[in-house]
Amino acid sequence: MKVGMRKYHSAKDYWDAAKSPETPIEELDFLAKSEYDFVRVGVAQNPNVTSEILASLIPSRIESWNEQTLAAALTENLRTPVEVLMLLATELIPVLNHGRGNDQGFRAGVNLCCNPNTPLDSIREVLNPDKVATQFRKVVARETRRQDVLNLLLSDRSEIAKKRAHESLEKMNRVESNNP
Repeated sequence: MKVGMRKYHSAKDYWDAAKSPETPIEELDFLAKSEYDFVRVGVAQNPNVTSEILASLIPSRIESWNEQTLAAALTENLRTPVEVLMLLATELIPVLNHGRGNDQGFRAGVNLCCNPNTPLDSIREVLNPDKVATQFRKVVARETRRQDVLNLLLSDRSEIAKKRAHESLEKMNRVESNNP
């Protein structure tokens, strides 16, 4: 398959082109409009995708596994525009309850809280204990390396989330003190 010719013979050809660092931007733009969910996810994960293309990939809803997977790819990509991250923060809240079938939405929320470009106000909204599961806040406290997010979680109403945030901050401080 020649990238740029827009002739794909199989689903794997679409996937390979969407993920390939050699795929030209014009082709990624074409693939971002694919009818196939997995191709759009591949485009969102492409290391050379532009912020404009990423903005075009926002799912209209975040309910299905495919929509949640796309949201996870978008929230993980450091090129995703701040405005997109802010929108996704609001849209992800209903699936951050660690409910059945929301694993990818949960992952998207954690990615969002780890992404250094996500505004703290959006993260504060996502970590609202009245709207999201304690399990979610605990996982964020374990996985994020954002000190501002961890400081926010130090005042969480859940003792386990506070404990995880404290442990993560201590671990970060130990690493920093060992690497002057």
